[in-house]
Amino acid sequence: MKKSLTFLTIISLLLPNIGLATEFNPNFIITDEAMQNKDAMNATDIQIFLQEKNSYLSNFVTEYIDGTNRKASYVIYDSAQKYNISPKYLLVKLQKEQSLVTEDSPTQKQLDWAAGFAVCDSCAMDDPKIQEYKGFVNQVDSAAAVMRSYYNKYTSQSWIKRAGQSYTIDDEIVTPVNNATAFLYTYTPHLHGNENFWTIWQAWFEQSYPDGTLAKTSDSSDIYLIQDGKKRKIANMTSLVTRFDQNLIITIPASELTKLETGSEIKLPNYAIVNAPSGYYLLDYEYKRKFDSYEVVKKIGYNPDEVIDVTESDLSDYSLGEPISLNEDNVTGKILKLKVNGEMYYIKGNKYYPIIDKNIAKINFPDLTIEDAEVSEFSTLNRMDPILPKDGAIIGIEGSPYIYVMENGKKRHIADEKAFNTYGYNWNNIIWLNFYSGLIIPDGQALQLIEQLDNLDMANKVE
Repeated sequence: MKKSLTFLTIISLLLPNIGLATEFNPNFIITDEAMQNKDAMNATDIQIFLQEKNSYLSNFVTEYIDGTNRKASYVIYDSAQKYNISPKYLLVKLQKEQSLVTEDSPTQKQLDWAAGFAVCDSCAMDDPKIQEYKGFVNQVDSAAAVMRSYYNKYTSQSWIKRAGQSYTIDDEIVTPVNNATAFLYTYTPHLHGNENFWTIWQAWFEQSYPDGTLAKTSDSSDIYLIQDGKKRKIANMTSLVTRFDQNLIITIPASELTKLETGSEIKLPNYAIVNAPSGYYLLDYEYKRKFDSYEVVKKIGYNPDEVIDVTESDLSDYSLGEPISLNEDNVTGKILKLKVNGEMYYIKGNKYYPIIDKNIAKINFPDLTIEDAEVSEFSTLNRMDPILPKDGAIIGIEGSPYIYVMENGKKRHIADEKAFNTYGYNWNNIIWLNFYSGLIIPDGQALQLIEQLDNLDMANKVE
């Protein structure tokens, strides 16, 4: 199968690709929340990040402000904490200005002017007025300090750019939508430099893997669900096997997990009945469905010993679903196939959902058996939209050269074989769907590798 797909991939390479991230918008670079998240990475996270980049800074030790010798990772972390500025911002700044994060043998000038602080377009680096800012520690500290000062003083200092006002930057009108973007232009008043900043930030710190990805690293057995820009640890095997397909777990670099915020753990198994202070609930993937009464719980036939006692906070990340009454059948769903024509439907409560390809049933409902049914059994049910493959599924469409990953109800074209392999996907996990499915499932943004940062023109780099 892989051999034929490789041939088809050659065809797809001739077609235009869409980037993983949107195009650079000069009016919006990063959020204020991202700029001011001082706890985005701890010192260990920063050290691991530098090591994975094979950075000179991973082994760089220098005298710190307090007179002790400190690693570069500590200098970055402590400056971020001191000024309530994200260490991610400082890492990107060091890369944008002097390529220090990916440099394995920087010059002394690169280290001395690491963040480009106090070095203006017309300034000489031997100017006596700026020597107090020379040195790696001074540069990192000053880069964090000045960004904090922008936040503290922008209402009283007109020279500090601010959100909502228009400025001419390199002959183009720019209207920053937030202060973080405005302050980046205050620090670097050029479009090219800020586009470089954005590109590096996107590559390093925006979510690269689609929602629904099951991921682990090579040095840990912990498994995470990537969802909404966060990593959610799956706390136990029961939660894993009742909600996910273990075959879809991929191994990714530790830095990809590091750059994601930590979300709530997934601790409870799917279709568990739980007893909270507010009542009994059935956990149905992302939803908590409240039982009208304990009589309804008993009707389902659950053993009382199987009911899990929980707190309200344990359920805080579940959305409230439809309540479950005594009259409801098919609480956890079933699959029916019409005897007359073989069409398949997913039945849940008083609703039925078309299944447009039998392989979608295998993806979404691997534990349900298919039952034969008569048309009359649907007379009291309400028809809903077709069932789409769940997030994280890898699919191909008959007659198409493309392979896709599902995310939020859309199919994202995996741009080429290199992207497929780099993301860690397994060719054996591709599920083939019929041509009609390809028409029904909407297209999402294509998934491809972000351009290599080595190709960026770092205009401000000190030679």
